[in-house]
Amino acid sequence: MLRSVFAGLLIVVAGQVFGQTKTYRFWIELKDKKENGFTIDHPEAFLSPRAIERRQKQNIAVTTQDLPITMAYQEGIEKLGVRILHNSRWFNSVTVECMDTSVMKAIRKLEYVNGSRLLYARVEPETVPKSPDAMMEYLISMNAPKKSENESDYGFGLGQISMLKGDELHGMGYKGQGVVIAVLDAGFFKMNEMATFDKMREDGRLLGTFDMVKKDSMVYEDDMHGMNVLSTMAAYTPGKMIGTAPLASYWLIRTEDNFSEFPIEESNWIAGAEFADSVGADVINSSLGYTQYDAKELSYTYKSLDGTSLISRAATHCAGVGMIVCNAAGNEGDGDWHFVGVPADADSIITVGGVDAFGDHSTFSSFGPTADGRIKPTVCAQATSTFVASSKGKFYQSQGTSFASPVMCGMVASLWSANPSATAMQVIQAIMQSADRYSHPDNTFGYGIPDFMMANRLLGGDSAFDYSTDQWMDEIPSEYYETVPINFYSSKNQPMQIILRDHKGRKVRDMDFTLIKGQFFLYTLQDLPRGKKGLSLEIVLDGVSTSYPLTKLNP
Repeated sequence: MLRSVFAGLLIVVAGQVFGQTKTYRFWIELKDKKENGFTIDHPEAFLSPRAIERRQKQNIAVTTQDLPITMAYQEGIEKLGVRILHNSRWFNSVTVECMDTSVMKAIRKLEYVNGSRLLYARVEPETVPKSPDAMMEYLISMNAPKKSENESDYGFGLGQISMLKGDELHGMGYKGQGVVIAVLDAGFFKMNEMATFDKMREDGRLLGTFDMVKKDSMVYEDDMHGMNVLSTMAAYTPGKMIGTAPLASYWLIRTEDNFSEFPIEESNWIAGAEFADSVGADVINSSLGYTQYDAKELSYTYKSLDGTSLISRAATHCAGVGMIVCNAAGNEGDGDWHFVGVPADADSIITVGGVDAFGDHSTFSSFGPTADGRIKPTVCAQATSTFVASSKGKFYQSQGTSFASPVMCGMVASLWSANPSATAMQVIQAIMQSADRYSHPDNTFGYGIPDFMMANRLLGGDSAFDYSTDQWMDEIPSEYYETVPINFYSSKNQPMQIILRDHKGRKVRDMDFTLIKGQFFLYTLQDLPRGKKGLSLEIVLDGVSTSYPLTKLNP
């Protein structure tokens, strides 16, 4: 799990050990879905109306992968003496628990079983966790801001949302309304008692809870990490803290067991994602990630980060059914591992890296690329000194991409509320294209820090923008430090030529582009030649040439 500093410390707070049992958990893959009683022609039998509507809006077909497993197969496996924990529609599998591995021999011989893999093997202490309040209050006192309130309605949350221009998007009236966010995390300690979430509860936007670890709906007595994560999106205490999606609706789903680290948590995550799909969630925030397990033989290597792990395939599949997954990049940037984990390596998701309040890389934020060479993270948000809520109703600064991810996720929901007809992939593309490193991404920042006002404009949601005429999005600067942005909206198909000249008018660089009607051309000139006498930029549009002198400034 991607833990913040305080969440990592809380792991050491535990109760007395009363006894020990040996527990095993296995993933069992089934061969088919014969005679399961469902067909893709009647998805209402296994998907909610909202889940069906999400697919229809994005022209996504219901497939056999959506069909439930054959329950007769699950019952046959259970009769052999195991406890069923989850089943997976997407992977046609069941996850089971047993105390004796000998039963697995009989299960593997069943004609409808394709194979199995170990997810968990542990001598398990029975513990009574203590309340984490004391540790929490200590950490709050160490990190508490000097002012109790901020003059802005956003309070302490102003910096982390304004970095993304999210407050401006909110000012247009788009605050996540109509969008459902599923939060997959380790627990939501005392969230049901906290005043900052009162508005969400009173509005009926807390849609439900489920604990995939304990198989019940009680998520308020477990870890605080999910509550902290939730507060960056859903908090509503004007003058103290407003989150990035204060009007979105939420499902709270516990998938992480903070007292051990085994692949069973990937199965829990998959079950949580499938649950989110079935109830009609639009966006998933997952401030979770996996690299090394308590059992070394089950751990990942860097070569594993190619998007093919079960959990990463599940995250990618979320995009396939029209959901957007925001996943924390990880906090291993200054550690031995260094890279993102799973499912942060997944394709077609938003992997969120971390920056500080000045936009500089958070030293702990994990790096890319994936093992198959894809850029990670996707984009960045504030991970250093991010404000979150405490169970005592206070707000304090914490660290970790665990908090950058929900800050971003809330803005994804707000953007989608402004553009409800957009597809998941269109939303992701607009966010990437709006980011400040879109033309020169790297494996530290990804595509950079998004501008959600620009992303909204890219999706056609800016009613104040004239989409019928050519226009510059920003003026070409006469002075620059390292890069020169060239941001232009083209209302028609036309060529663009960009020529960089030295002080004597000689061509240093010559580039040709074909602009498409309705295209936002967002390009950044970088690696400019060094020269004390200056450069000039010539741009030829529709046969008309315009020259812009450039003067380099010393930072």
